[in-house]
Amino acid sequence: MLLSLLLKSSASWAQIQNWYFGDHAGVKFTSSGPVALTNSAMLTYEGCTSLSDANGQLLAYSNGEAIWDSQHQVMPNGGTGLGGNNSTSQGALLLPLPGSSTKAYLFCADAIENNLVGGLRYSIVDFSLRGGLGDITGIKGVVLPTPTIGGKVTEKLTAVRHANGRDYWIVVHGWQSNAFYSFLLSPTGISSTPVISNVGAVHQGGSSFYGAANAVGCMKASPDGRHLALAQRDSQCELYDFDNATGGVSNYVLLAYHDYTYGVEFSPDNSKLYTTYSLAGEITQYNLLAGSPTAIVNSATLIVSAERLGNLVLGPDGKIYVASYGNTFLNAIQNPNATGAACNYKRQAVTLAGKQGLNGLPNFANIYPIINYSANFTSNATCAGAAVAFVGTLQPAVSSAVATWNFGDPASGGLNVATGLTPTHTYGNAGTYQVTLSVSVPGIDTPVTVTQAVEVAPLPQVSLGNDVVVCGTQYQLAAGVQPPGSTYRWQDGSTNATFLAQASGRYSVTVTSPAGCASAAAVNVTLNAVPSPHLPADTLVCAASVLLRPGAQPAGTTYRWQDGSTSATYLAQTSGSYTVLVTTPQGCTATATSQVRLGVLPSVSLGADTTVCPNAVWVIRTNPQPAGTLYRWQDGSTGPSYVAHGPGQYSVEVRATAASCPARATRVASPVDCPIVIPNIITPNGDRENEFFTLKGLVPADWHLVIFDRWGKQVYDRPRYDNGWNAAGQAGGIYYYMLSNEATGQRYRGWVEVQRGS
Repeated sequence: MLLSLLLKSSASWAQIQNWYFGDHAGVKFTSSGPVALTNSAMLTYEGCTSLSDANGQLLAYSNGEAIWDSQHQVMPNGGTGLGGNNSTSQGALLLPLPGSSTKAYLFCADAIENNLVGGLRYSIVDFSLRGGLGDITGIKGVVLPTPTIGGKVTEKLTAVRHANGRDYWIVVHGWQSNAFYSFLLSPTGISSTPVISNVGAVHQGGSSFYGAANAVGCMKASPDGRHLALAQRDSQCELYDFDNATGGVSNYVLLAYHDYTYGVEFSPDNSKLYTTYSLAGEITQYNLLAGSPTAIVNSATLIVSAERLGNLVLGPDGKIYVASYGNTFLNAIQNPNATGAACNYKRQAVTLAGKQGLNGLPNFANIYPIINYSANFTSNATCAGAAVAFVGTLQPAVSSAVATWNFGDPASGGLNVATGLTPTHTYGNAGTYQVTLSVSVPGIDTPVTVTQAVEVAPLPQVSLGNDVVVCGTQYQLAAGVQPPGSTYRWQDGSTNATFLAQASGRYSVTVTSPAGCASAAAVNVTLNAVPSPHLPADTLVCAASVLLRPGAQPAGTTYRWQDGSTSATYLAQTSGSYTVLVTTPQGCTATATSQVRLGVLPSVSLGADTTVCPNAVWVIRTNPQPAGTLYRWQDGSTGPSYVAHGPGQYSVEVRATAASCPARATRVASPVDCPIVIPNIITPNGDRENEFFTLKGLVPADWHLVIFDRWGKQVYDRPRYDNGWNAAGQAGGIYYYMLSNEATGQRYRGWVEVQRGS
């Protein structure tokens, strides 16, 4: 962070950019840190001051005895009579005249070596003189009266910025008195009448010259102008409240008794006070935020015990620099806002390039360059309904700074504001919110603010619907339409956009949007079995009625047939379409339908069972049937009658039409012994009587029949006779036959007359 070099009061001055002190030592503060200056013309044991312009260029420096210009030459009128002493703890103080770009006041205080007789004096420097090098005007070494014995004041001299941000209070402490004197420096000059505050211990005594060592030691104001701290060398260190509007001092706190108390300085954030005990080389830190005065006193923490140390001065970079007596370096407290060892004390922090430091460092008002504080914050990626973690920062850091947040979410009511650098806030809705962080820094009138847009991503709108009862063996679940790039995770770890539930249970899904926002949903799914009723396939039922049954169903199942009846079965008594609606106890339904055709069986009979000779040929007929009736005998023949040969079981199937119901009848002809009869005459005249040469009492197929006409010509030859010769194609007359049984060797010969008359 670069530091502005401009004072709040005027753009014409940058008081503390160049430091000159000690034995011709000096440093210049740059953006990269302090660097040594070796061009000093000044030797000073303690008291010193310097002044720079708005560009950080040296204007003048002084040890209270003389004043040098930017060319390191003593100003012609500034070599003597200024009223200060280089052995005064704070023997000189240069301040710009409020409202002026050319004039400054040089305040000087006397030392105990001179018995403090010089009191407090001032001179005016005009930098428009000598071509801009400046010189002391005719107003030189003027005494500012203090109502103390001999007008004496201690070696403590400081300036506090007025509450109006323009003027200064020049503050000293009376000797052999408990009085503080605050003189107002304003555009009209220095007031000769001080504000007097009688408070605290009487400053008196001590060893050294004239027994006045307790006049030695420094006094400083806190950066916010609300506190004063001072050291009495051989006595104590003290803390007070200061009113920078009135110049009044109050509320004395005795911090500690210690030998050779010398330097005092406040941290930039006003939270800490540091003191040096010079000969012991000790630096002590007090926490001014500890609470009560007792708590502040008890917060004392030893930071370092080292070489002999001198004054403490807060630099423009926010570090406190420490004079190291007789050494060629400065030490530094690098993080003075931090507590205890975290303040990071560093020895030999700045080299003086061979020049030596002594007890003193330059004396300045509690005005430091304006630090360009910057605030910033980060937040984690956030989703609606989730806590957003904010982390605010202030650069440079100030431990006593107060961070206030406005989350840009007025709908959240009182939760829309928070304090601290690491708050959280939950946004109920997605959107772009303007979040403002304001950081109040002690001593800075206007809070440091930063506003940033915070995007709150919407949560996925996930729904699996209400708990569902499904009739079936599976149910597909879907989380609703989601943006492209969304991911899914179901209860079993699967990652498809849908899930096929195949058992009853609880199912859940978490949907994560492309922005990383996740929402979940769950649903209870109950799968109930669907009934599976069955009725006969479309069919012809050859009966006057048929009982329809939908099959076995769970207990408690209900039924509703096409006519509204609710029995588990239905008696169909007419042809037509029959439907049943089956409902399980869980409410699952299914239907079954059957086209039923009822048919009447024909009445068919082949007569009573009978007996026949083995060689009998006889005709079987059904009882009378309607015209067009269809027949099918046991051998596949389809005539209305059947010529039977010998005994056996004969059957017929009768249908009124091809699609009608069939009726069946059977007749059994049992064998009976019969005499052998070989006919001697047949009359094949078509009257079905004695048409064939029929063997009786023999099994025709066992016999080979050969027939000759009367002239001896063979007219018929049948190896396995079938009672089928009827002299077809032959004229009437006498024919001769020969029957032979190859199995038995039997022979029959004879004649048969064929008579064809009517």
